[in-house]
Amino acid sequence: MQILKPTIWVGKLGVTPEVAGEIRSQLEVKGVIKIKWLKNAPMDAEAVVNGTGGVVIATRGRTMVIARKRG
Repeated sequence: MQILKPTIWVGKLGVTPEVAGEIRSQLEVKGVIKIKWLKNAPMDAEAVVNGTGGVVIATRGRTMVIARKRG
């Protein structure tokens, strides 16, 4: 089993269009990614899913794993 490390870090501006674009790009290439929010960043998992076309696999604290939607 491989440990997934965060590849997206969300800062104090939250999920900006640039961050959402990077999430979409990484989902297209990798299929599954891990996102981590900094302590002072607004965490909005719903915005990530709606804005990127991903599906939430797991959340724990300020970390979320999402996958590309199939079909």
